[in-house]
Amino acid sequence: MSAIDPVVTELAALKNLGEKTALWLVDAGVRSRSEMAKLGAIEVCRRMLLAGHPVSLVAAYAIEGALTDTHWNQIPPQKKLEVQRLFAVMKRGIAAGPPVVKAAARPAAKAAAAAAPAKEEAKPAPAPGPVKAAAPAAKPVAKAPAKTAAKSAAKPAAKTAKSK
Repeated sequence: MSAIDPVVTELAALKNLGEKTALWLVDAGVRSRSEMAKLGAIEVCRRMLLAGHPVSLVAAYAIEGALTDTHWNQIPPQKKLEVQRLFAVMKRGIAAGPPVVKAAARPAAKAAAAAAPAKEEAKPAPAPGPVKAAAPAAKPVAKAPAKTAAKSAAKPAAKTAKSK
């Protein structure tokens, strides 16, 4: 255990957590059990992932167990299913990236648009430049020679004739 940082020592003392996970928690900005409880296991995992740590579903179970003082393998099946579902949703959200908010939807953009003086009639857009030629299509994959296909088609017919 880390004798230097009491925060790491306190987190590492929780059920299912060790010094390594405690260091990851601190690195992700989670510094106490009460903060973990306020955020919830999935948000804590999300923060650890965004901090660059390889967090797994079992880590989510371990954090959930640390919050309920339950060994991660003794968490009720329904709760495990809920954690599993939420963990998958969270991972997909991270993979998709941050949501894109159009400028017009942001309050600051709305205020700036309202304060801006009205512009004169908009000028028409310039004509598009010349169209570039499309890239050549990929070469087709060579097919098997016709002889091979004819031979393999003839084999089943020959076997059928012999068996009669």
